[in-house]
Amino acid sequence: MNQPGYLFTASTPPMPEHPTLLVSARSFGKVVPEPLQRLRDTGLDIREFREGPDLDEAGLRAALRVVDAWIVSFHPVTAELLDAAPKLRVIVKHGVGLDNIDMDAATARGIQVRTAPGGTEHAVPEHTLGLLFALARRLTEANEHVKSGQWGGRFVGTGIHGRTLGIIGLGRIGGNLATKVSGLGMRVLGHDPVAGELPPSLGHVERCDWETLLAESDFIAICAPLTEATRHLLGKEAFARVKPGVLLVNAARGGIVDEDALVEALEDGRVGGYGADVFAEEPPRNPRLTQRANVICTPHIASYSRDSLALMGHRAADGVLHGLAAERGEFLINPAVLGPP
Repeated sequence: MNQPGYLFTASTPPMPEHPTLLVSARSFGKVVPEPLQRLRDTGLDIREFREGPDLDEAGLRAALRVVDAWIVSFHPVTAELLDAAPKLRVIVKHGVGLDNIDMDAATARGIQVRTAPGGTEHAVPEHTLGLLFALARRLTEANEHVKSGQWGGRFVGTGIHGRTLGIIGLGRIGGNLATKVSGLGMRVLGHDPVAGELPPSLGHVERCDWETLLAESDFIAICAPLTEATRHLLGKEAFARVKPGVLLVNAARGGIVDEDALVEALEDGRVGGYGADVFAEEPPRNPRLTQRANVICTPHIASYSRDSLALMGHRAADGVLHGLAAERGEFLINPAVLGPP
């Protein structure tokens, strides 16, 4: 059924007989089962091979040999893997980030790549805010203190009101974060060299250059995609320019932060704390980062609210059905594979 405030395509376009769908996305159809059931009801042969740290690569490769469509989360979709999937016609990303998919290889093989956006536009800013508040008021430290049977610890935190938040990336997620903090009494800086003119609702955001954001922000929230331009954007050079004690939140992509440089900045106090939902390697394996009291870690769950999973799930289901029917639908990233409109 529709979740409050969300719509999805209920119609089912025609498609070839007996197509096979591989579902590797770890959350698709789990918390919100309706999108997966919609696909079952069309007669699709659905095979589940869920992603995770113990995923059997040989098993995945074998499963891909017979599939026509694939719903994927974060597993790398390489040219070599696509060569093992001769029938594959459509890949649907359960989400929006395409940094794990070799787009050139997919397009060269005539494979449609589709996304399921929208589920992140409120859930991720909300999670980012949660990490920001928890860092500022040292909530996780205080929680562990009380649960261990102690009391009376003086967990002196940082106030929010009157402080400056720097947002890196002013797309849907960064823009919604800026909207959500507009009533908190914060000054909001925004840096995004590729964003166009901001809507009137973001009139309170001060567009600034990179150096200004680093030097004047008490909090920095990363809301940018991972590209070659943003990889290790927050590294040794950037941390040398930040306002001492800045609190950094990353619910975007782990590769945007140079984690070795971050550890050094945490150890010398240039960075006062780090809240992360994403890591360069997942799960993270660097205890110098994850075991620090002023580092809060969550397991890549920023988009995982029930509402956002419903929206992503139904849009992913739409992507599979439209893709198998060779219809453009919505959120087709490489429409050239279907020829002229």
